[in-house]
Amino acid sequence: MKFKITLLVCLIAFSNCKHSEKKSQPETIDPVQVSMDRNADSLLLDSKINSVSIGIYKNGKKYTSHYGELDKGSKNKPTDKTIYEVASVSKTFTGILVANAVLERKLNLEDDIRKYLKEDFENFQYNDMPIRIKHLLTHTSEMKKFLPESINELFTDFNEDLPFKVYEIQKEYNKNDFFSDLHKIKLDTIPGIRYGYSNVDTEIMAQILETVYDKSFNVILKDYFQVNANMLNTQIDLPKNKEQYLANGYGMTGKLVPHEVVLYGADGGVKTTMPDLVNYMEFQLDNTNPTSVESHRTLYENGHRKMAYYLPIKKNEEYGIYYNMHGGGFGSQNWFFILPKYDLGISVITNQSDLDTADKLMRTVKGLINDLK
Repeated sequence: MKFKITLLVCLIAFSNCKHSEKKSQPETIDPVQVSMDRNADSLLLDSKINSVSIGIYKNGKKYTSHYGELDKGSKNKPTDKTIYEVASVSKTFTGILVANAVLERKLNLEDDIRKYLKEDFENFQYNDMPIRIKHLLTHTSEMKKFLPESINELFTDFNEDLPFKVYEIQKEYNKNDFFSDLHKIKLDTIPGIRYGYSNVDTEIMAQILETVYDKSFNVILKDYFQVNANMLNTQIDLPKNKEQYLANGYGMTGKLVPHEVVLYGADGGVKTTMPDLVNYMEFQLDNTNPTSVESHRTLYENGHRKMAYYLPIKKNEEYGIYYNMHGGGFGSQNWFFILPKYDLGISVITNQSDLDTADKLMRTVKGLINDLK
């Protein structure tokens, strides 16, 4: 009997000891999450930035984290359902669609763009050298940065009233006005030689895609990325039931600013969520995907500048060949990075926009890269 009691006591003691050992073992810490938390905390120390969302794709794993408040004092933390305007990062989506059209033989990079436009544009050439598809894709078409011309003039004085002035012009501007203004453009050099960043060339590209697919650009974009990248919340035109998730945007003095009015949206009108952007990273990093590979092909090179399909190509000793794009709207800014050497994608977004916001976000991106590469 004494032996049984002694054995029972020993078993209980052993069990308690094992349980104690299990409890004392530290929980596994995910270095990616630690890096996101630390770098987000540093960014939010800036009094102008109230919120930030970060997405990471690393070695097959996907991460999203959200911090702060979308609207100061409202305690409305961004979530995976929050929809952001990604501004010029939209151009990279357009580039993917064009790469796919090229592979489907709907387009040829050497085509004269007038082949796909319903009006005659005698002005879309210089010394009998026409603007070609590849010139639109590489910002070497000699197009204006904005249309109408009055918007270019406004950008010579960047101030807190600029978003409202541009909005008033854009809301009255339609596709007929756009094509009328295109007839007024005069080239002063051969297309394909000189780089000049342009929203206009991207919007023309959207019209060309609409012509070859006989669908609206919004439908082309939404359908393609839903099917090929599992991006179920990416579009130009938000349905009514999604509008509640669109993040408000704040300008350089903290004033609520209007959302951008778009014609096609190819230049800066894409709206999406952080989980969708992480899926987009996976798509971009898939070197077995013919469309992704084609979209990274060099189409223009001049000195240190290299361009693929609306996508700048960069290279340095530390990162190898990588791709990045900045999106800057009046009420949001973001950086999107693809680093194949490290199987790493990064997106950092805030719903605040000032002249130095891009630099602040870049420091955050570099902090993430240094931690995770």
